[in-house]
Amino acid sequence: MTQVVFHKRGEHFVRIESKGHTGYAESGADIVCAGLSALIQGALLGLIRVVGVKADHRIDEEKGALMIVLPDKMSDAERHDCNVILNTLYESVKDLAEGYSEYIKVEVK
Repeated sequence: MTQVVFHKRGEHFVRIESKGHTGYAESGADIVCAGLSALIQGALLGLIRVVGVKADHRIDEEKGALMIVLPDKMSDAERHDCNVILNTLYESVKDLAEGYSEYIKVEVK
């Protein structure tokens, strides 16, 4: 099972952690894992390449782990754009987890 934890400070997501393999199917055939990975990695690319923030991130493919941490200091425009991306990520992951609840758990802290 993959656990995705969205950490908030006030009203804003500031950190996302995804850990574990979904276990839906064998490696290379796991569409649930592929979908979840695409969502999270797409959000990371949006934060870094589109918004231009220096989000700290770590990926451990062997453990099935990805972590994104937003910087503390951002402009209002950057904060807004990060919120749009991360709120979209949250809604997308939550929707995927509803369809595959045996394989994905979503939590907000």
